Amino acid sequence: MPKQDDTPLMQQWREAKSRHPDAILFFRVGDFYEMFYEDAEEGARLLGLTLTTRNNGGASDVPLAGVPARARDEYVQRLLRLGRRVAICEQVEDPAEAKGIVRREVVETVTPGVVLADALLSERRNNYLAALCRAPLGQGKGEGGGIPGLGLEGGAPAYALAVADISTGELVALHVPPGALEAELARFEPAELLLPASWEGQNVPEAGRAIITTRPDWLFDRQAAEEELRRRFRVHTLEGFAFQEGDDGLIMALGALVAYLAEVQPAGVAHLRPPRIERPGRVMALDAMTRRNLELVEPLRPDLASSSTRAHTLLDVLDETVTAMGARLLRRWLLAPLVVADEIWQRQAAVAVLVEDPPLRRALRAELSQIRDLERLAGKAATGRITPRELRALGTSLERLPRIRDALLEKVGDALAHTESALLASLAQDLDPLDDVRDTIARALADDPPATLADGGAIRAGYSAELDELRDARDGGKQFIA
Repeated sequence: MPKQDDTPLMQQWREAKSRHPDAILFFRVGDFYEMFYEDAEEGARLLGLTLTTRNNGGASDVPLAGVPARARDEYVQRLLRLGRRVAICEQVEDPAEAKGIVRREVVETVTPGVVLADALLSERRNNYLAALCRAPLGQGKGEGGGIPGLGLEGGAPAYALAVADISTGELVALHVPPGALEAELARFEPAELLLPASWEGQNVPEAGRAIITTRPDWLFDRQAAEEELRRRFRVHTLEGFAFQEGDDGLIMALGALVAYLAEVQPAGVAHLRPPRIERPGRVMALDAMTRRNLELVEPLRPDLASSSTRAHTLLDVLDETVTAMGARLLRRWLLAPLVVADEIWQRQAAVAVLVEDPPLRRALRAELSQIRDLERLAGKAATGRITPRELRALGTSLERLPRIRDALLEKVGDALAHTESALLASLAQDLDPLDDVRDTIARALADDPPATLADGGAIRAGYSAELDELRDARDGGKQFIA
């Protein structure tokens, strides 16, 4: 790649590219995202773009391909489906106010498993990133070491799996016996699988359609992983996360996964929930053959998957959910059926209460149908990507929570100890309506907020004295000067 006689813009591009050598760099230039050199050649080939050239300050012509800024997500999605990573380099200052070349920075790296934009996500299914490593041997109790509860006390190597959905903040970790790896990966359907670099070149047939990403082995080191988790969750010790003896592998997988997220999407780590540890014996692991033959979430005939006609799978038959959150939860339940009898009976009893009380069921569905995707809206708020109108939608959705809680409590509030409604009663009593968040949004946000923050007018007059003073200075400049 020639370097002599680079223009300032190409010097800026080269600096950004050097920090993201394994990604296609979308470099914002006015109303376009431009790709240069090998990125342009690959982008033109994969996206069907015209490859042209840019004169590079007297040196050889630079290969160039570009896409309109308004169509960015469409092209990024196509690259993700092909297993490529995309680094988004934005103009971070107003060109009209820039002295010299406009300052640009890479604001995010989009990979198949690390996606926040709505246009790149499916509403009704999770988009998981998974990290996999071998659990250290010689842990746990018993002469042979191993991991209690997995039947591996004799020392057979087990895997540690950590899974995250950055759009919802979900974070899960579990031990996986060697024979169950395919079933567990099939349950989560990760879009991207993170592996230690020492595994590179090894065949991982259980990975399915997941894109394989390797990272240095030291990221999976026990001590480095623990330090990463303590730093990201701002805790002095991991004792509060319910880790047990023999869970070193879980810490290693979680630490590597969180470190990778912090690398490619720094703003997406703050809203991760504390890790949920799944212990063996609660759900049934279903291998790919079982899932396919039972047609749980995909039909046996692939051509039916693209058909607009429903009822080709069990999920199609059962899914009458009215929220995206409910649809994702139902899909997770189908792919991981319960095996603990008490939990099964509790869930069935809750369903029976709702089946036998149509007015309650209709009331709950009416309220739920007015609720937007709270999980992903909360994720956007935590990462600073939420728009004023989405924030208004969040506040409006939160107004429905007290009504849902009150409707449930009216039906089963006094029956927490009774089996027939214990689960619903527990859900109602544990539901936090987030009154403080709802009230803050109502007080701070304008009644008709703009589409973007840059449009101005998002904050209600009277909420901030300092902001009101600045607005008065802007709108009444002559009086302010006088």
